[in-house]
Amino acid sequence: TQSQAGLLYSERVRAGVGNRVLGADVRHVFGGLYYASLQAAGSVTGVGSSQQTGALWEAVVDRTGRAYGFHYNLIGIQPQFRADNGFVSRTGFVQPNAANRFTLYGKQGALFERYNVFMMTSGLWRYSDFFAGKSLLESRASLSNQVTLRGGWSVSLNPAIATYAFDPAAYANLFLPTVNSAVDPSELPHAAPSPASAEFPPSLFSPLPRVTTGVITGSVSTPQFRRFAAALGATTANDVDFLETSRVRRNSYTASIDLRPTGRMRVNATYNSNSLERRIDGFSSFSTRVPRLKLEYQVSRPIFVRIVSQYEATRREALRDPRSGTVLLVQNRDGTVTPAIAQRNNLLRTDALFSYRPNPGTVFFLGYGNSLVEAEALSFNGLRRASDGFFVKASWLFRTAGSQ
Repeated sequence: TQSQAGLLYSERVRAGVGNRVLGADVRHVFGGLYYASLQAAGSVTGVGSSQQTGALWEAVVDRTGRAYGFHYNLIGIQPQFRADNGFVSRTGFVQPNAANRFTLYGKQGALFERYNVFMMTSGLWRYSDFFAGKSLLESRASLSNQVTLRGGWSVSLNPAIATYAFDPAAYANLFLPTVNSAVDPSELPHAAPSPASAEFPPSLFSPLPRVTTGVITGSVSTPQFRRFAAALGATTANDVDFLETSRVRRNSYTASIDLRPTGRMRVNATYNSNSLERRIDGFSSFSTRVPRLKLEYQVSRPIFVRIVSQYEATRREALRDPRSGTVLLVQNRDGTVTPAIAQRNNLLRTDALFSYRPNPGTVFFLGYGNSLVEAEALSFNGLRRASDGFFVKASWLFRTAGSQ
């Protein structure tokens, strides 16, 4: 009775572009602890007079037991696959994944309640390379350890190791200037000659060969107390900056707290930060800081109000060659190349929602959101409006006399 099969058809047509996706899937539950699923989909995308097709497929087998479980899957997405009504962030790959879980339980009331360990491995190939038996692009192995203590306290420590090779085709728009060695690359003019220029023709950027990374993530979280819960996490890693393929040191921090001062009010505050520092020169090349606050209030049984405000401060320095430190050139749409430049983005986004639900099935929503930007991160000085908008949604359930 838990097994199922399904069909999907999706279509989106606009301004000379048409995308259609047809798919099918089946999920079969057996043995009380196991299920297997298969999924296949195909897309047809027309742009003007041209048309391309692509496929997506996945196979999964899973065991969910009290002391042992596993999840194995194999997914493939052709480069030409598109799902304009969905979200497919990456195409052109085949990726197998394997995860095994072991759980140990302590005695009831003891300090140690439960220990979970997840052993996970995965690999990633270009779609054509997988079937040709060529080397993979990425591989990853991790060992996730999570301990639950008396009262609901939780501690985790998760080491991981990964390797990455870079597809040169993904960096075809990056070039190295070939100028006189006496010239500081960072002082290149804003509009550099195109690759066809005879004055100093740039050379195509070559990404680093395969890079190995190591990551350690740890976190601590409190029990779900009556009025609050909190969690802290930190990550340190010898990692890679994929935009310039440079080896970096990465440090990330997360913090969250949930408050319930009354039965009607809930407050959630989070803070996330991530920074990359080039190992070749110790220079910080990227950072992001994201504080977020969400307030929810149940005014009465049918009336609900929510406000979410998030600030995203992102800093990206000019892309540099990981070997020489030279500022890279970026090819524009018109074929010219210009030096990569530093970028700053400081965005404050606030969204408010009013909900009125007089009875199940009937609801009215009124919302407003705006985006503000400023020059200095988290200064809250000189904020100016970038965009805003309203939305309204109403749903009414008609009831007939005698309906249940």
